[in-house]
Amino acid sequence: FSLIKSMKPYVAVPGEHLSEIGKECNSLYMFQKGSVCTKDTTGAIANVAEGAIIGHLATSASSKKEGLPTHQLQIELITANLSRSKGNPYVIVENGRSRCRSSIKNSRNWTEKINMKVKVENGKNHKTKIIVKEWRKRQNHATIGRGEVLASESVSSDIVACSITDERGKPTGSIELRARLTALSETKQILGHELTCTALSFSHLYQLDVSDDQRLKDYISRSTSLNIVDRIPIETCDDMEELERENEMPGDTPNNGVDWDNPVSLKSIPSTQNSVDGGGKRRSVFFLEWADTTD
Repeated sequence: FSLIKSMKPYVAVPGEHLSEIGKECNSLYMFQKGSVCTKDTTGAIANVAEGAIIGHLATSASSKKEGLPTHQLQIELITANLSRSKGNPYVIVENGRSRCRSSIKNSRNWTEKINMKVKVENGKNHKTKIIVKEWRKRQNHATIGRGEVLASESVSSDIVACSITDERGKPTGSIELRARLTALSETKQILGHELTCTALSFSHLYQLDVSDDQRLKDYISRSTSLNIVDRIPIETCDDMEELERENEMPGDTPNNGVDWDNPVSLKSIPSTQNSVDGGGKRRSVFFLEWADTTD
């Protein structure tokens, strides 16, 4: 909740770089509407989907959790048969935290290819999610439905019909597509997590300044390498000792004569007697008995 309150509306102008490879990025952006694309260290370009988080801190967290990509995924959209779409649909391809968006189509004949770099854990197959949305002017874009497709490293990938269902599991149509999976060559492997994000049109985002959070992370990282006792300032210890002396009651002796380096067990015995305080009220009394167990 505190992070959401810290976000501020931000409008990116066409051609503005929200983040650049090799340059410091002190902000996180949550993409709402507009057109933004990314370029990685190999020059691969992809469209950013609405709701994506932009910034080096976000890509760093994703790479630590999922690792760097090992394969290239290509989704070739061919045609769509959507029963509930009345406007201009588009497709979002989702793989973990990475999301890419197709162009917005006026017809159902797509003939578009979406390329993504993904990490394949085991085997030569990879399951990816397909989200179909409908563009609406001056409104939140409507979700038509979702589906899944399995991509493999086979030489020839056949055209498959991906079933699209709504949140209740009811069918809303299908999309004919072809999914290909190819292992990345050495020249196409990403060397780092950073991306260059560029606004292609006037785009609405929410901005969060993370410079203070970054300084806090650096401080915590440095503090873990040192002993916590050695990091306590000497003047702080002197102040604590003076405060303890001020809080001592008259007649008290330090530690009450107890050797804390060689403590003995302590047990309490409740008394059946009561004492009377200054107001004439009785209060319970507990006797403390030291039991030496060293013998």
